[in-house]
Amino acid sequence: INVASIGQVEIDANTRVRLLQTQPTEHRLELARGKMSARIWAPPRLFFVDTPSAVAADLGCAYTLEVDDTGASLLRVTVGWVALELKDRESMVPSGAACQTRPGIGPGTPYFEDASAEFRQALTIIDFGGNPSDGAAIEALLKNARARDTLTLWHLLERVNAEERMKVYDKIATFVLPPEGVTRDGILKLDPVMLERWRDELQSTW
Repeated sequence: INVASIGQVEIDANTRVRLLQTQPTEHRLELARGKMSARIWAPPRLFFVDTPSAVAADLGCAYTLEVDDTGASLLRVTVGWVALELKDRESMVPSGAACQTRPGIGPGTPYFEDASAEFRQALTIIDFGGNPSDGAAIEALLKNARARDTLTLWHLLERVNAEERMKVYDKIATFVLPPEGVTRDGILKLDPVMLERWRDELQSTW
């Protein structure tokens, strides 16, 4: 499928997809089931794909997106960035990373697929087990985290309670210290400017 002049989408067999909108400011598909691959060469947020459990917003990228019969999805990004969104929940997924979604919950936390099995198992519990501040799961996650896994840990700062946030902060800081002007207190209070500046520093490990 040619998406106007901004990109192309390949649809796998046994896939259900439909066009929702196409106009200069927005192109939108719906992927109800199956698998598609997209390559977009346009400014960010011109191309969107609705799924039963999240919206994939293109930020200038290439990716695959799969939806199973339950409405859960798996995003894998190969170039650039994709934002997975549902209401006020957002996951920013860079090249080389993946992210799962679940109906009624929305996007989970981005991760690199070469993370350890223990790390990924703990993340599944945190994301979809009903309690994102599960102490045992967070302990297992932090124990098995690598520098590259700060992608996951940074996202978790906003998703866990204050007690667990301190532990997540301390683990990230063992890999990459916050830049000048970004304080521990500011991060723990979820100051948006400080969070973004620290994320920019962390990207060198991703």
